[in-house]
Amino acid sequence: MISTIGNVLQVVALIVSAIAAISLVAGARGHHEGLVNAGYLMVFGNAIALTACLGLILVCFLTENYSIAYVVSNYPSTTSALKPLYLVSAVWAGRQGSLLLWTWLISLYAAVVAWKRMHVTDDLSSVALGVTEVIVALFLCTLVFSDSNNPFMPTASEYLNADGTLAQRVGGMNPLLMHWAMILHPPATFIGYAGCALPFAYAMAAIITGDLSARWVELADRLAIFSFIFLTIGMSLGAVWAYVVLGWGGFWGWDAVENASLFSWLTAVAMIHSFTMYRKHGIFRRWSMFAATITFIFVVLGTFITRSGLVQSVHAFAQDQVSTYLFLAIMVVAALAFLIGLLYRNAEFGEDDDQIESLFSKNGSYFITNLVMIVAAVLCAYLTVSSALPSWMPLGGSVVAAGAFNAVARPVGTLFCLLMAVCPMLGWRKTDGAKFARNMRVPAILGAVLFVALMVLFVTKLAPEYDAIVAAGGDAATTLTEQGPRIYYFALTVVAFAAASLLFASSAYLLARGVGARRRNKGENALAALVNLFRRSPAQAGGYLTHLSVAIVLVGLVGSSMYVREQTLNLTATAGESGQVGAYTLTYEDGREYSTTGNNKLKEITLKVTDASGKELGTLKPSLEVSATNTGQQTLHAGVLTFPGEDLFVAFQGLNADGSLSVHVKVNPLILLNWIGGGVAVLGIVLAFAPRRATPLLAADERVRVEAAEEEAVRAERAQVRTKRRARPRKKS
Repeated sequence: MISTIGNVLQVVALIVSAIAAISLVAGARGHHEGLVNAGYLMVFGNAIALTACLGLILVCFLTENYSIAYVVSNYPSTTSALKPLYLVSAVWAGRQGSLLLWTWLISLYAAVVAWKRMHVTDDLSSVALGVTEVIVALFLCTLVFSDSNNPFMPTASEYLNADGTLAQRVGGMNPLLMHWAMILHPPATFIGYAGCALPFAYAMAAIITGDLSARWVELADRLAIFSFIFLTIGMSLGAVWAYVVLGWGGFWGWDAVENASLFSWLTAVAMIHSFTMYRKHGIFRRWSMFAATITFIFVVLGTFITRSGLVQSVHAFAQDQVSTYLFLAIMVVAALAFLIGLLYRNAEFGEDDDQIESLFSKNGSYFITNLVMIVAAVLCAYLTVSSALPSWMPLGGSVVAAGAFNAVARPVGTLFCLLMAVCPMLGWRKTDGAKFARNMRVPAILGAVLFVALMVLFVTKLAPEYDAIVAAGGDAATTLTEQGPRIYYFALTVVAFAAASLLFASSAYLLARGVGARRRNKGENALAALVNLFRRSPAQAGGYLTHLSVAIVLVGLVGSSMYVREQTLNLTATAGESGQVGAYTLTYEDGREYSTTGNNKLKEITLKVTDASGKELGTLKPSLEVSATNTGQQTLHAGVLTFPGEDLFVAFQGLNADGSLSVHVKVNPLILLNWIGGGVAVLGIVLAFAPRRATPLLAADERVRVEAAEEEAVRAERAQVRTKRRARPRKKS
């Protein structure tokens, strides 16, 4: 019964989305108010149908209704205090549920836009909603026409008892997903992904309607920033989850599915910067449409990689032909629609709109920023899918190792940070050299002080660490030496620290200058001035805070990805047995083995950690859990000691052939700065997104509404006059 209802709801949603798309586009192009109004209602109907689908699956998990196979495959068998939340996150734990969640979110975005724009029902918004409904319909096709994507497939009868309970426990939620970060990471990422459909839809609507003013950007800008917030949150949560759950002591391994979220994040940076230039200065029109289109394409590419089997990944789902062809078709059609539309409207863009008079200007730096972000995203995407490309193409058929990604990402990231540090100090169109020098004086001095502090850290901590790792040999030494000679490695570190110092100083200086200006002009105290700065100029102040966070993250990345000490200790299970990793001594105290929820077997050891002087720093209890239902899958529960300058990460990997304990240890310098910087970045973007005063566009929309009401009142008054005239008795002749 549940399966039938769910499948019917999905088909209804598909039909409604198709009707909505046709009604909205045809109605807007033909100026048919009735069709447009019907289209808006269909948008709401589509969102309601998909909400019912999602709610139906949630109810099945909450009530342990195993009549659909998706519940059987993803039910969390645990007695954890977080189980109520796991029951909710189970809705998107598998491929079918995650695709349904994504589709629902796109429909929800469309419904919100329809609700906000229904008092105007302008052609631009109507066509954008029509394009969005086409996207929803295509996503629904992957659910309706593919059994492997359909979350409402019934459970095979042999797995159920007569009363509907499970005859035997099969599948269940992957133990790796039973973590607080994985409750939040997928929905945050999908909120970001789904939101990227709307800027693309508005760009297509601008081309279709011929309205190439900044109007479409005004309507899409906040949607783009909102999506970017969640793309950033999603990536940050994914990094936290990988670090504490997967047991390898890292947070980014250049896996294909990890990279998929990075493509759209990079192009979203270009999109937001382009929108700013378009909205404020009327330039970067083509850039804005291109960035919106390629961001959407890369979002779909991420799903294509995850579901097509194109690239091997530990995070990818099994191959599905329907998904492969449909998502490939979405990408191709989106690219062709943009290119054809751009050629068709090319003359209407104007010839001088995107010209840059000087690269040494804000305009020029925005252009370079866009170029760096787009090229980096395209290059990362190419390297990710290279193994699936034909052999005659560069790197075709080759799997690109993480070291190759690092070799490209590190210098490009450093260059980008230098650009971010200098850009706010430049002038529009052209930069006066003397004025630029005056603007840079204070940030340069502050940056120099910070740079000296970082160089002390480099000389006393990081450089000796590098030499010690290389001297010890092994895989860690090989990984370092493969990244280039020592002088290049150190030079890259020095330049990165210089870029981070200047970026941090310039961002902090600009924030302080804004606070100082308010104190002088408004007579406010420092705290009130800071608060009001973010209230009155949220986009600018939030942007500076976000730039500052990037500087923090850059320093964290240098330490936690370039100077990591890694070693495996083989300890006998004897109290007092110890091993040395860097400045830390790990001493075995005891171990135990017991059964957990669902008869999982957990092996836990206790290690005392001391420093070189013998001072006790803490106790770690890393463990290894073997699942009873997921074909013996092992989950490593690492132990982590966090210090201001580094983390000590310890994972128990089980027993060696000789019965000794295999303990994997990593010392991750400066990793805490990554989490701090990520939090500051999200805060900055959220503040930039904070409610603002009505923009000229929204004021214009209000005028449209008022004028329409006034016209309606005039028409009603005239009709009333005509009625009175007809009602007058005629004089007899």
